Amino acid sequence: MQTEVKFSSKRFLLALLLCACSVILLQNNNLSPNASFSFNAICIASGLAICFLFFLPSLILKKRTDSDVPTLARRYTPKLRIPVAIFYSLYFVYGALYFLLPYIDMFHTKYFPGVTPCLITLLMLICCAYAACKGVNVISRFGIFLFLFALLTNILMFGGSLSELDLGHYGFEFRGDVNSFVQNTLYFVTPSFIAVIFACCSGVTRNFRFRQPVFTLIFTGLKYAAVIFFVRFALGDYAGRQTYPAFVLSRVAHFGPFAGIESFYLALATMSVFMIISLFLCCISRGACTEGNRKCVIIFTVIIFALYVTATYINSVKEILSNPVLLLLLTFAAAVMLPAAYIFVGRKSNAKGN
Repeated sequence: MQTEVKFSSKRFLLALLLCACSVILLQNNNLSPNASFSFNAICIASGLAICFLFFLPSLILKKRTDSDVPTLARRYTPKLRIPVAIFYSLYFVYGALYFLLPYIDMFHTKYFPGVTPCLITLLMLICCAYAACKGVNVISRFGIFLFLFALLTNILMFGGSLSELDLGHYGFEFRGDVNSFVQNTLYFVTPSFIAVIFACCSGVTRNFRFRQPVFTLIFTGLKYAAVIFFVRFALGDYAGRQTYPAFVLSRVAHFGPFAGIESFYLALATMSVFMIISLFLCCISRGACTEGNRKCVIIFTVIIFALYVTATYINSVKEILSNPVLLLLLTFAAAVMLPAAYIFVGRKSNAKGN
């Protein structure tokens, strides 16, 4: 069992920023092909604005109580502690599979087609379980290294694609329809899953400021816009015929005779998904048992692996686990409804105390 030591809220939000970046790294024909870059920029802003609204209840909870939902569930509603823990556990298992499935597919099809996906998944989950046993504090420290590596990867990927930019083929016109706006905006709401991590783990952070999640979402938007810009203007029509365009962009990037930085891209995507699943397991552990509880982490790691294997053989299960609308509905319940409920419960408890 890990001793709960508070650490910097800035470092925690930096880790969440890196988790959010995985959404654009794993983008695979999720966006409407009929939308222009300017149109997508509006969709990014709209989607991340909704993400901030998802953040608000847990931000208010953190500001008023300096705590998180699992802690308040034990404090204010001990009879509901188990149902709340079960709901969050189910959410994080679902979320882990939602990101694990496209990552393993990308890793297997683009980089190691000769290796069985189940073996890749098993190795990834073992690493995630080990990190989860160490706790959120240790994982957020790893985020500092990952941030520096992400900067290097972005410099190589975008800098190496500058010579391929063709601003004449596509312009900055505003083109797109209502269906495209809804589809793309919903996709850019996906990073709201980090609001659920915040709702479950923010109690172990210190020196929190409201501006921190705002800057997190702003930098996330800049990252998304940069990837979409270079995919559109450096790859052009070719990107529309390929899966995982960010991976293709990393292959196109070159500096003179040195061509292709897909290994950097793959490492960044791997570490980003690794951080997501590790933090999800930490959240499950905080809600269901205690942070760093090995038995709890191992049990849910096995459950995730079993569901992944099931999804690889049963397509209907895979479709459910990859449904973006279902993820957003669950995220709304986990990031908005439950924290909002504990804001009300906290007020009522304080009123009784006075």
